[in-house]
Amino acid sequence: LMMPMCLTIIFCLMASLFVAMTVVPAASSTILRKTAPKKQVLFDKIQDVYGKILDRCLEKKSIVIATALGLLVLTGWLVMRMGIVMLPDITMNMIEADIKYPEDYDRNTCYRLTDEAMDKILTVEGIESVGIMAGDDTSFFVAEASNAEGVFRNMTVMVTLENPDAGKSEIKGIMADIENVISDMNIDFEISTASSEMDAMLGGSGLSINVYGEDLQELTMVSREVMDIVGRVEGYTNISNGEEDADKVMHLMVDKNKAMSLGLSVAQIYAEIADKIDNEESSVTMTVDGVEMDVKVVDNIDELTKENILDYTFNVEAYDEDDDKITKEYSLSEFADVEIKDGVAVVNRLNQKRYMTVTADVSEGENITLLTRKLKPLLEEYKMPDGYSYELGGEYDSVVTMIKQMVLVMLLGLLFIYLVMVVQFQSLLSPFIVLFTIPLAFTGGFGILWLTGENMSVISMMGFIVLMGTVVNNGIVYVDYTNQLRKGGLDRKTALIATGKTRMRPILMTALTTILAESNLIIGDDMGSQLGRGMALVIAGGLAYATLMTLFVIPVMYDILFKKQPLDVDTGRENLDDIPDDAAEYLLKNS
Repeated sequence: LMMPMCLTIIFCLMASLFVAMTVVPAASSTILRKTAPKKQVLFDKIQDVYGKILDRCLEKKSIVIATALGLLVLTGWLVMRMGIVMLPDITMNMIEADIKYPEDYDRNTCYRLTDEAMDKILTVEGIESVGIMAGDDTSFFVAEASNAEGVFRNMTVMVTLENPDAGKSEIKGIMADIENVISDMNIDFEISTASSEMDAMLGGSGLSINVYGEDLQELTMVSREVMDIVGRVEGYTNISNGEEDADKVMHLMVDKNKAMSLGLSVAQIYAEIADKIDNEESSVTMTVDGVEMDVKVVDNIDELTKENILDYTFNVEAYDEDDDKITKEYSLSEFADVEIKDGVAVVNRLNQKRYMTVTADVSEGENITLLTRKLKPLLEEYKMPDGYSYELGGEYDSVVTMIKQMVLVMLLGLLFIYLVMVVQFQSLLSPFIVLFTIPLAFTGGFGILWLTGENMSVISMMGFIVLMGTVVNNGIVYVDYTNQLRKGGLDRKTALIATGKTRMRPILMTALTTILAESNLIIGDDMGSQLGRGMALVIAGGLAYATLMTLFVIPVMYDILFKKQPLDVDTGRENLDDIPDDAAEYLLKNS
């Protein structure tokens, strides 16, 4: 799912690196040739205020670190309380509606009311066309031609909009207008956006519990008890084990000993009854308009039913006392009984084990992960019979799998970032100063998700992964510049304050450009914006918070972890270190 976006980011960064090393220097040498530095009075005052605040932070290190960690824990807890989803809900630009008529309505009445509803819907501004089919989505392919009894009492309405790029607010407004024009018709009318939940595309939506066991009757009973447990959690609807439409099953219990004493075997009994039940036979094949059809003859004379099956008689040949062959008749009731039991709609097997699936929908406004947290303790309290077990699946299983995979990706990315910084700083300890900016970014990401009410999803977690590679840039710049100043002779505290004041402008500018780039997804209302808003919020909020906190927390971490004098790395070129840089210019200016 994320592969195209990841490849796009990689190739864009590679291209931007090439441009920064070639085009930017060439353009700067031409365009900025006569540019003179300008005095920024207001920004200079801001830098002075920042320097004083940072000086205080360096004296109160424990308070700064505790505050940063406390905010991380708090925001993370707040977001987890909101629940996690696989993908965010999306309002698509097609509207669906279901019309259900009472059982006493005939076909003509249903069609007349449906035509009236369609005419009313077409009066709503913004609607391009309306399509109606008889039956629900299960009868989609046979809707118009179906003559099934009662199918006309369920109508499915499909509405397409004039604006293919309609946003969420526009679609919701049209839905409200449709409900208003239909409200005076006094019919059962339910409206929704088509496929508004994309979770169903990635492993199914709602709750799914597989209950495993061998005996079908016991398995059915256990699944019903699990249904009762699910029903105790408010927020689940349409709870089912799939057996509501199962037929009754008739079990014929044959006493083998009695049957054998009368000269009958179980195999004979089964074969004769099966032959009697199979009362259908193909007699001829006809071809009509090039289509071959079998004509079957059904014998309904003396048909076996559950009421008369025990009266069925078997003819058994035997010998009398004179060894003459005679035929005796025995009714089935003499050696068999009939039991009526609940059947099963379908028998599922996984790894040669039978199972039934208990499913439930989630009420609007509820979150599957929060509901499952309430359900799991109840399931753990329930003592299942020996040999029976359950397994949670559905959307919850997809969410758990997604979290595990994304955490592994984050850990791998963190390792790569650490290795790159080890090479940059020629130290195993220095990278941990910069890595501390990552939880700061997570704090900002968690905080903005909570403030906007956006659930954590695979898209927003992708934003955290992007943040991991973005926010460390400011930390790298800060630490590297501080090392250069300390090599030039400044003490640790002075170098940290000087770095913050000097590098504040580029740090804020690089963060601001990224935040503004994400603003389109944040404020947009189209389908693409709805899908990507979580990632954009995490990147913008995380980068904004981490950028500000980097100017205060990174110096504190540097002061704690990097007390030794930075090492001079031999580059192998004697004249390379003579090239002037920002740090050298700062030292020369303030010497």
